[in-house]
Amino acid sequence: MSDSLKIGRDVIEQEANALHALAEGLGDTFRQAVSQLVEAKGRVLVSGVGKSGSIAQKVAGTLASTGTPALFLHPIEALHGDLGVVGEDDILLALSKSGQTEELVRFLRHFRRVGAAIVSICEDSTSPVAQLSDVVVEIPALGEAGPLSLAPTTSSVLQLAVADALAMSLLDARGFTAEQFARLHPEGTLGRRLLVRCEDLAHQEDALPVVREDQSVADLLVEMSGKGLGMSCVVDASGIYRGVFTDGDLRRLLTSAPSPMEMTTSEAWSISRREVGSSVTQGTISGTALAVDALAAMRAQQISCLVVVDEDRVPRGVVRLADLLREGITDQATEA
Repeated sequence: MSDSLKIGRDVIEQEANALHALAEGLGDTFRQAVSQLVEAKGRVLVSGVGKSGSIAQKVAGTLASTGTPALFLHPIEALHGDLGVVGEDDILLALSKSGQTEELVRFLRHFRRVGAAIVSICEDSTSPVAQLSDVVVEIPALGEAGPLSLAPTTSSVLQLAVADALAMSLLDARGFTAEQFARLHPEGTLGRRLLVRCEDLAHQEDALPVVREDQSVADLLVEMSGKGLGMSCVVDASGIYRGVFTDGDLRRLLTSAPSPMEMTTSEAWSISRREVGSSVTQGTISGTALAVDALAAMRAQQISCLVVVDEDRVPRGVVRLADLLREGITDQATEA
């Protein structure tokens, strides 16, 4: 019985060596391919058959998600009606290991009548696919990894590597930014980090607990209990934010004041804050601030919520640490 671990390592080493050879061999044709794709006025249509087709679908997705309008087009489907989606400004990126794939060759002949340029990725620059292409990026013909060297392994890895290299070169050439990436991935981790703002997650309007500083502690407790956020904003007679009264403030008040229910909210808040030896009020933040910045502020101040205030320092909402974590706002920029 063969040693499966040895086979696994051999396959990976063969593919790694092939990738190294590919990187060393890239030259002017790669630059020409990037130039053709950047200058294309239409979409990039990506096509291939079999395993090359599977790689082509992935490549189309990568291009589309990094700022290059792209679409996978199956050669056979194209020959039976889908050729109608091709515009005269569309460019074709064709993937074929041998460059001999009959269905792809027939499709390329018809594409030349209705589309723009053709860029291909294959092993043989003299193949029919290459002859029909404006630019050919060759991958080294090193044989497939594995005991039988039959199934597409190394060739698929090389096709994907070249296509990824093209996609990343296009990203750079177009000046594509992390913010643009986030807009295309709004529900990914990066999208939430760069797009979600405090106003999107804040408890606002009727859900926002607010009491005037001249109201009684009884009024304060009713407001806190009714809104269920474990806190209430304290404002002056003009509605200007003065501070926040939390469940923690209430516990300190009840253990330090003989008649807390006879106090105003302002008195109760002042006594509670003196008990913790601080006159610093709960932090505030703008509604347009990024939620990830709110998370950083909460952690830096060791607090569990921020009051969203407008330019006049009138409370407009409350965003809590629990809300941020529930929405997947994290310190990490890894896409999910």
